[in-house]
Amino acid sequence: MGCEGYSPGVLKKIEYAGGNGRSFESAAESLERLAECSISARQVERLTEKLGKQRGGLRDQDVEAMKARTLRSPYKQAPAIAVVMVDAGKAQFREEDAGPGVHGAHWGDVKAACLQTYSDVEFKRDPQPDPPEVFLDPDRVERLCREMEKVRGTSTKDETRKLPEQKKKKTKKKRKKRHQRPARLVRTVVATTAAVEPFGWMVSAEALKRKMYAAKKRAFIGDGGNWIEPLGQMHFAGWTQILDFLHLLVHLFAAARLLFANNPACAWKLYEQMLRDAWAGRVQKVIDALRLQLDRLGSEPSIGKGARHVVELALDYVVRNRERMDYACYRQQGLPISSSLMESLIKQLNHRVKGTEQFWNDGGLEAVLQVRAAYLSQDERVDAFYENRPRSPAVGRHRLKPFQPTG
Repeated sequence: MGCEGYSPGVLKKIEYAGGNGRSFESAAESLERLAECSISARQVERLTEKLGKQRGGLRDQDVEAMKARTLRSPYKQAPAIAVVMVDAGKAQFREEDAGPGVHGAHWGDVKAACLQTYSDVEFKRDPQPDPPEVFLDPDRVERLCREMEKVRGTSTKDETRKLPEQKKKKTKKKRKKRHQRPARLVRTVVATTAAVEPFGWMVSAEALKRKMYAAKKRAFIGDGGNWIEPLGQMHFAGWTQILDFLHLLVHLFAAARLLFANNPACAWKLYEQMLRDAWAGRVQKVIDALRLQLDRLGSEPSIGKGARHVVELALDYVVRNRERMDYACYRQQGLPISSSLMESLIKQLNHRVKGTEQFWNDGGLEAVLQVRAAYLSQDERVDAFYENRPRSPAVGRHRLKPFQPTG
């Protein structure tokens, strides 16, 4: 038995339930029903947070070792393709030590990174010159944009009419030849409530441990946010910097829809034109199209200031990130061009940490994020943690009491 009064096997079940269940209450219920382990939700919380803090401590040791240039990778062989994706989600926080109930509720960031390796594939030409059908279907594009806003916690009230369904021409679908894609291999995850600077070091240390800096091909994918670019330049200089295509799509779609709010056909035509140019890496054509529309807005005062602002934002977004938009070249090298895996990861994190009745303090959420990240990682870190974990004092009222000799 461990010092907490539970065997390592039971302790692992408690940690898994506490870090992956919907809440500590549901974790306690699952343990009771599935593992026949009777434990209170409060005790699940204590143990999960304690184990999460220990995992976080090991992560911080790696960061310090990297800064001291003493961190070494346990792997002998570097991956063929290494890709780092970063993004941020949202969680609800509360004031600590403010008494019973929720006080000072507010939203805060949860930063996350997906470190993914791939098998090596390279092509003589662009293997997919045409955009995927999902990007050319009005209904699916609309849903995609709304879903991305919902996942990131940035959804706002739409000021325009929903793009109506358009009549689709009935054409005989040709069976497209599927091109060979790089196989996804191993994913590991970094997640934290910390600020950008320490987060950057955490991601960099994880990449170094996985020998990603020695990979044949290396890519860093982000959404073009003002905090992501400096992180990529500082910790992943020399890597291929890629603007996530999904976020670019959202900007182009929003601009086209607002420019022609009362003419869905024209809105879609403009969006599709810009999308195809962007997909092919014809960045200047996208810039020219947005500038042309801005000039048109000057002669049409009936279009509100809101539309101009959105178009200006889209234009600035493309201009700032034009060096990260050579998508045809990236595909030819076998590199991914979207952070769809990152969006999926944010959803998986949100499943545990984001909910209408979930309000966290910084320390508690940080600890749970370490547990969640460990179990979302596809390596052996979960078992390795227990194999190397030293015995430690218990937590809570169920801890074992020290031996008291009698007589």
